[in-house]
Amino acid sequence: MAEGRLLLVGGSGYFGARLAEALAGDWDVAVTVRSDTPARAAWLAERGIASFSFDSSVDAALPGGDFTAIVNLAMPGARAAGHDADGAMAQGLATASACLAALGEGRAERLVHFSTFHVYGGKVGTSYSEDMVPAPHHPYGQAHRAVEERLLASDAVDRIAILRPTNMVGAPAHRDLGEQAGLIFIDLCSQIAEKGAMELRNDGQSYRDILPFGDAIAAVELLLRADAGWANLFNLGAGHAITMQALAESIAAAAPQPVPIAYGDGTDAFREPFTVDISRLGALGWKPTAGIADEARRTIAAFA
Repeated sequence: MAEGRLLLVGGSGYFGARLAEALAGDWDVAVTVRSDTPARAAWLAERGIASFSFDSSVDAALPGGDFTAIVNLAMPGARAAGHDADGAMAQGLATASACLAALGEGRAERLVHFSTFHVYGGKVGTSYSEDMVPAPHHPYGQAHRAVEERLLASDAVDRIAILRPTNMVGAPAHRDLGEQAGLIFIDLCSQIAEKGAMELRNDGQSYRDILPFGDAIAAVELLLRADAGWANLFNLGAGHAITMQALAESIAAAAPQPVPIAYGDGTDAFREPFTVDISRLGALGWKPTAGIADEARRTIAAFA
């Protein structure tokens, strides 16, 4: 018997589809979609996951009736926000308002909202904690921070958990990845599948905190069942950064044959190791344990 009903707003995308698949084992899961593409429609039919049409630019209320909890993943990507900052802000706030309305009307008991590590801005630090004052410079981070503020100021804040993921990586549930198709993990895995080699624009010495999907899914599962720990912000990451070279080598190790790796001369601001404080989630019993290689192996196979 299902533990309850869940609505994953924007739950048919890159991470959302994997999350929906994982949760569907114990919950009655439905997702919202803005456009019914063939790849996503086939995935929904194959998995038997219910879907509802929802576009915050025209729909004021979330569809589907009542739910035990809502998981909101429906935020514009970085590229879309860069092209239309006002539109990204409006979309994010409208979706947040619909989620808050569902809580206020008693249609849902809880909300897990996915924000982003980018709310901290581009200022390089040696450690990042939830107590840091957000200072986003890019429209992507600014839209996410505005939504955070809207949620934290609401009367339902004691039923809201906000996650700030770093760089989540994993095998896609389907091939319609949209903007996420350009993510470095997906790009490198698809290069292996298509040409048996990897080429990075970066010189390999920039740092990123990388979190496999399995650990992110475990965090959501924990929060959905938690009796305490709500009304809070949570960093969601591995806890420590690795070099892009280490990421590439982990992916290469998962390939079915030896893979040459070529590096470019690109650099960025994140040239020193840093840590991400994940103790808040840790206090609830969460600990990242998943490996990058496992997800890389599945991703390479998906593009082969």
